[in-house]
Amino acid sequence: MPSPGDAAPRRLPRLGIVIPARNEAQRIAAVLRSMPHQVEDQTSDVVRANGAIAIRHLVNLGKGAALTTGCLAALDMGCEVIAVMDADGQHEARDLPRFLDPIRRQQADLAVGVRRLTGQMPPAMRLGNWGLSTVFRFLTGVGIRDTQCGLRAFSAAAYPIIRWQAADYSVETEMLIRAARGHLRIAQVEIDVVYHDRYKGTTIGDGVKIFGDMLRLAVSR
Repeated sequence: MPSPGDAAPRRLPRLGIVIPARNEAQRIAAVLRSMPHQVEDQTSDVVRANGAIAIRHLVNLGKGAALTTGCLAALDMGCEVIAVMDADGQHEARDLPRFLDPIRRQQADLAVGVRRLTGQMPPAMRLGNWGLSTVFRFLTGVGIRDTQCGLRAFSAAAYPIIRWQAADYSVETEMLIRAARGHLRIAQVEIDVVYHDRYKGTTIGDGVKIFGDMLRLAVSR
């Protein structure tokens, strides 16, 4: 038991974890159970059954729109740090404490996951990520090794600066461009990923659109 003269333990900021999900009823239960203690399918029912709050869009508005809704709800609940991660089990919840540490220590405003390049990552995805990250560095002068990783965390104070308009997969790119433009401190944290479904995620068409959006956002003011 601490003595009266001991400093009070530092309070950890309240954390909200936002997980955009569509057609992930089979995997999201395991994702939620792994956490440290909306759609025309059964995903929202599984979310509620595992003690989380499910917010459902009546129609699919896209990943970026789902993240906006979730982040605004987390802020309304008083969360001081928000983490966003995928619902398909790709991201490991055990990485979260290390991932959140730079923000909790006020050493960074935004933390971005850097996926280790392993044989699990499909070759087309690996090439696309390398290309988009290279273009991002050329356009912004900020070196981000994995601009498309969906595992992110940021402080509530950083949210108004990085707040995105993209409703689709361009959300990751827009978030980083706004962070670079706002001179936010960005921490890059290496993470492991598990690819359960290689057919899911961004397609070549999505990559082309992300590239176009990156160019447009980088030159706009």
